[in-house]
Formats: sequence, structure tokens, C-alpha cells
Amino acid sequence: MLLRRAPLQQLLLSTSLSKTAPQLHFYRFMSTSSPANDSARPRATQEQVQQLGTFSTCEISDALLKLQQPGGGYLPDLELFSEGREGTVVGEAYTVKMVDQRDTAAPKLEGHFVDLTPSGSIMVISSPSHVKSASFGGLLGAGASVKGVKGVVIDGRCRDLAELRGLKLPVFARGHSTLGQSPFTRPSAVQIPLTISPLSPLPNFTPSITTTTWPSIIVHPGDLVLADEDGVVVVPSPIIGEVLQAATEGKEVDEKCRKDILEGKGVKETFAKWRGSTKKH
Repeated sequence: MLLRRAPLQQLLLSTSLSKTAPQLHFYRFMSTSSPANDSARPRATQEQVQQLGTFSTCEISDALLKLQQPGGGYLPDLELFSEGREGTVVGEAYTVKMVDQRDTAAPKLEGHFVDLTPSGSIMVISSPSHVKSASFGGLLGAGASVKGVKGVVIDGRCRDLAELRGLKLPVFARGHSTLGQSPFTRPSAVQIPLTISPLSPLPNFTPSITTTTWPSIIVHPGDLVLADEDGVVVVPSPIIGEVLQAATEGKEVDEKCRKDILEGKGVKETFAKWRGSTKKH
């Protein structure tokens, strides 16, 4: 990953949009990968996907941190607005990029992204941070449900909560709205890397050595998404084997800790005994 400024065209567009929708601008971690490169990324096997679903998001985040993955794969600031029939949702990411409706320079998507999303995947939608409208609602939820989409993760807002909950379609989002996509946003591309950044800090916030911004997470098409009541975690598909191994080892250690603590042993003593080599607290 490279730390880069946004392209001049993007900055000019952002400046023009800010006249009607003020927003803050920050450096962002951006991927140098292209969709063509992503097509060559190793994919997880179905067995690995199923095994990933046996862990909690907390266990997988711990494993990702152990493997030096920034932020532990956690997508921050998302809430569960619609629960599914099962407590844990797991599947490959199908990415969707939304843009401001006024951005005429951005590509236009042929076909509808819901129709394009394959069965068994988890739809990951990225919307412009300044808009207050939803990028996913009841009718799209109905289409996704019929297609067998396992869940929806939105870097943005959703709407029609009663309809989504009635479908038992898991939906995680930054917030909700009464407004739909039109005339605010439109889909521009699918199956491209998305950079999911945390919500902007308070105005006039200046990162320092003690208060740094939370790392962004890059979601590539085909990466694995695991979601439950604790949140949403993204696992890069090329390292799924390492993640599963680290998660298995971590779970075994935690079970030993739980057993000793329930037997009345001190937490500090127990952690020193079982977690000493893992540096986990």
C-alpha cells in the first residue's frame, strides 16, 4: 500500500461538491492493485470458507493482528441493522463502488449490481462519505435475497429497515436514511478494490504520536468477509491458510484460559501461563 494524495481531478470534483456538501479531506491508504491483478489473487477453497465460519470475528481479528495485518481486518463504525437467520455470516466479497450522481467523469455500470452479484457472496458497497442517502433498501434486498446473497456490508447507509429485517438478510451499515439512491448516488463499478476508511475524526483533529487515525482496510474482490454481532472482519484471501492456523491456535489458548479462570485462578496468573508467548492481553 502507498500513502498518496487523491488525484487532481478527484480533488477538483471534491472541492466542487463541497460547495453543497462540505466535507473533510484526509490522506487515505490506497491500493495499487487493479481489477486485472485482483483476478490473479489466490482464492479460498470452499472448505476454508466453511472453516472460517466456525470462528467469531473477534477470534479472526486476533489472528490477523498476530499476522501483522493493520487494524485486524476490522471494518469500524458499522452497525447491524438487519439480522440473518444465522448468527455468523461468511462469504467472498463482491465489491460495489458508488459515486456522487454529479460525478459525470466516473464510469457508468452496465446492468444492475444486484443482478451481477453471485449467489453465496457478501455484497460490499462503498458510498461517498458526504451523502446522507441510502445505497441499499428493501427492493434491492429482495433481489439480493432471491439470488442467494448471504449478506450486505455498506460503507454508507441503508433504508427500509422493516423490509430488510423481514427478509432475514444480514445488513451492516454506517447508518440509515429515508432517502434512496436517486438523485444522490449511482453505482459506477463492481469487482474493484475498495478502501474502507473509519469515520472522519472531529473537525480540526490533528493526528499526533498519541492520537493517530485508524488504518483503512482495503477490500479486494474475493476476499473473505466474516460478520456477526461483534462486527465485520475482512480476511485477505491470499493468507486465509495462515489466518485459520493462527485462529485455531488462539482459540485453543483462550479455552485453556477460560477453564482456569472459571476454576477461580487469577486473570494475571492465567494470562502469564497461557498467553505469555502470544503477547495477547
